[in-house]
Amino acid sequence: MIVRRMWVSALLVLIAGVGALAVLAFRPPAPVADAVAGGFAAGRAEQHLAAIAQRPHPIGSADNARVRDYIADTARGFGAEVTVESDDVVQPWRDVVRVATAHNVVARVPGTDPSVSGGKALMLVAHYDSVPTGPGAADDGAAVAAMLETLRGLRAGDVRNDVVFLFTDGEELGTLGAEAYVRRHGVDGLGAVLNWEARGSGGPVWMFQTGADNGPLVSAFGASSSRPIANSMASEVYRRMPNYSDFTVFLEAGARGLNSAFIDDVRDYHSPYDDLERLDRGSLQHHGETMVGLVRALGDRDLRAGDGDAVYFDLFSRVLVHYPTWPAVVLAAVTVVGLAVGVRIGRLRLRAVFAVAGVAVGAVVVAGALSFGLWALVTAVRPELAFLALSEPYERGWFVAGFLAVGLAVLFAAVRVVRRWSAAEVIAGVLALTAVLLVATTVAAPGGGFLFQWTLLLGLPALWAPRLAFAPPLAAAAIFPPLVGTMMVALGMPLSAVGVVFALLAGVLLMPLLSLLPRPGTVAAGVAVVAVTLIAVGTARFGFDPAEPRPNSLIYLLDTGTGRADWLSADPAPDPWTSRVLGENPERVTLTGLYPMLDDPLMRATAPTLALPAPAATVVGVHDGDVRTVRFSVTPTASAWRTQVTLSDPGRRACRFGDAELPGATLELYGPTSREITCDLDPGTPLEVAVADHWIGLPAEASSLVGPRPADTMPVQSGNRPYDAALVRAAFRF
Repeated sequence: MIVRRMWVSALLVLIAGVGALAVLAFRPPAPVADAVAGGFAAGRAEQHLAAIAQRPHPIGSADNARVRDYIADTARGFGAEVTVESDDVVQPWRDVVRVATAHNVVARVPGTDPSVSGGKALMLVAHYDSVPTGPGAADDGAAVAAMLETLRGLRAGDVRNDVVFLFTDGEELGTLGAEAYVRRHGVDGLGAVLNWEARGSGGPVWMFQTGADNGPLVSAFGASSSRPIANSMASEVYRRMPNYSDFTVFLEAGARGLNSAFIDDVRDYHSPYDDLERLDRGSLQHHGETMVGLVRALGDRDLRAGDGDAVYFDLFSRVLVHYPTWPAVVLAAVTVVGLAVGVRIGRLRLRAVFAVAGVAVGAVVVAGALSFGLWALVTAVRPELAFLALSEPYERGWFVAGFLAVGLAVLFAAVRVVRRWSAAEVIAGVLALTAVLLVATTVAAPGGGFLFQWTLLLGLPALWAPRLAFAPPLAAAAIFPPLVGTMMVALGMPLSAVGVVFALLAGVLLMPLLSLLPRPGTVAAGVAVVAVTLIAVGTARFGFDPAEPRPNSLIYLLDTGTGRADWLSADPAPDPWTSRVLGENPERVTLTGLYPMLDDPLMRATAPTLALPAPAATVVGVHDGDVRTVRFSVTPTASAWRTQVTLSDPGRRACRFGDAELPGATLELYGPTSREITCDLDPGTPLEVAVADHWIGLPAEASSLVGPRPADTMPVQSGNRPYDAALVRAAFRF
């Protein structure tokens, strides 16, 4: 008995070691300061990034033009054929219609024989605009800099296919530049699109999305990098989420390709800390070496050739396993039949097998529910978490460890229940659950089948030789840990229960081994204490200081028509800085009807009236007849980045910007350029126009009233809730 327990303990240590190795391997390569010709060096790319990420550079801003000029001049200096394509884009976005001029930089490197792909080019895509609240070193400056460094190493004639480097504008506002490119060119001339993104300031580059007929591209990705990190389950999950990137536009237009990003350190995302200092140079290196590898792998092959979709996953971030979907379906069917045959030949009691499977399902459900409930309790105890993007705590490791410990405690409790059945029945029970999951994923999400295929296949021999029960969890330890960790990062702590569920789907495979250990109930209780302690420590340690600042915001609103001025904030509650002007108990209001750019509810307090310049709207022409046509011009002030235009509804038939119909009553115009709008109305109907300039950051006059922001606070990130700004509104009647 002692020998058997020692052997089981050794196997558990081995399995844990494999899991730890999989986690430790999930990191970017070391940055390279310089490299031989044709290689990639983060040190050289960093020079481009230093020029790009000096300040925020959203679409329509002066810094946006500065970055655009740098990219175009640098690409020309590297010998590329460069054009800057400027297109007006009119795009409905939620409750508004966005109107902007997107300036895309297109750099083409001719190939020696483009006919190899029927003239179709290989395209690399990254967006050069940033959000208004951060300099965009990671999002997406790292990709832009890596593309420039890749372009430097690629000379005309190096590969057979044309290679196009597309630097898009306006991605942060809803993929405006990508929309403009596709409307102008379509995608028929593209053999493959490789998009590069970031949602955070570090971590390895992870290929998380593909298009249809991805087999050859996945194969090329596997050979392109020292760390080809990807799995087809991520692609299945991502395409069911509401997220978007430039790749979404190309995918919906029918292009094939790959989408890659690094996503660690999300606290820096869209914030003032998305700067060169915080960026992980290893992430930049991983971006670039993968780009260079893919250009080499795809530059000489026929990009029209397809081989269907692939199932793929990486092992220890070093080897990409991939195979076509159709053999995966056949293998899944054969494996499930093999399980049924094994249960029958072994004359196992079906009732016992189903009972074990039921206990395993229960463990998964209970672990997920407990994790979700415990996080709800944490947020109730520490409501300050609502200040953070995704409610993601700075010291998230305490919570990740705590929730995984919750899952382990539930697993040991389940083991205590299944010990009443034979070893073969316990093995068959957990494999039966795995088989159900394999069938479900093969039917509904074929790319996710690998998670259960290989653990089930390796588990079949254990039906006849229970001593082989270590094989399924050993395989799971190599596959699941990076996926679970990435899910917890990608979904955030509020949805950490999803990661715990996937961890338990792998963990139940340990039940045959754990059932051989003494006192699983006592172990469950001990692990539960550890779990609660970890979560309690994380909760107690949570707070704000200069190293871990509280995001907050203030908006100064001036209505020049009424003369009213207000302080506004969408923060959950006043803090020591915002309460200087909001007070301790400000009024709660809803203003989305007037300003869709502002989230509800808002805190509001009366503010002094400041002499800020207001936007203007002037009549260009009026035609009265069966249809009254009013043409007017909106002119933002020099300080404005975004201008909201609201048109009255009564009697309004249609409005146009140029030849484009405006399918809504609220418009957002970007940049300081004057724009003309034409509206058709019922005869004799006046047109009322409200124009509100949106300034990035508080103007100096307003900042002086509230005083400097304390060291333990930071401006709210774009995309989380409304950030520091001024809104100056004026009303007109034509």
